Amino acid sequence: LNPDYQLIDSPDKMAALCDTLLQAEAICLDTETTSTESMRARLVGLSFAIREGQAWYVPVPQSREGASRVVEVFRPVYESGITKIGQNLKYDMMVLQNHGITLKGKFIDTMIAHYLISPELHHGMDYMAETLLNYQTIHIEELIGPKGKKQRSMAELSPQEIYVYACEDADVTLRLWNVLRPRLAELGCESLFYDIEMPLMPVLAYM
Repeated sequence: LNPDYQLIDSPDKMAALCDTLLQAEAICLDTETTSTESMRARLVGLSFAIREGQAWYVPVPQSREGASRVVEVFRPVYESGITKIGQNLKYDMMVLQNHGITLKGKFIDTMIAHYLISPELHHGMDYMAETLLNYQTIHIEELIGPKGKKQRSMAELSPQEIYVYACEDADVTLRLWNVLRPRLAELGCESLFYDIEMPLMPVLAYM
């Protein structure tokens, strides 16, 4: 793997990325935040991928106004009818909702797809990447340290320290979906996934 991961850290680059994303048929997205609890999480950055091996990371300032400015640039993308792919997409939905963004379009959640295919296995991205893609992801602990009092927050890291990890999250999720999609079809789970599980997810997220 020699991926093309880019740090998008200027208004011009953000505007250009937004235009690129709006041309896509499907967008894989991820949010980097300060907490695994969506209601307490502060946004640290946004990542996107539309084809395997390429992804972008947009750092989000820690001030409320700064964060709003960046998120607003991507509102047309998030609220477009373009298909949105994510790993535990419900979490990203809730984080974006805290910034006044309602994620729209058709939804694809790799975690739920994997659960339907292999309910007895773990559904974390690192595990799925290892078993389905034979790929070792960068683990979050490598950036912020092991769980405990000394663990750092993502907000303490520079965009340079985060961007490869964050881009990889979006890229790997897209790769996972490309593997999971035919398996859903093989197992006859497509209707359950597309017609029941995915429409239910935003309902659960916004409850």
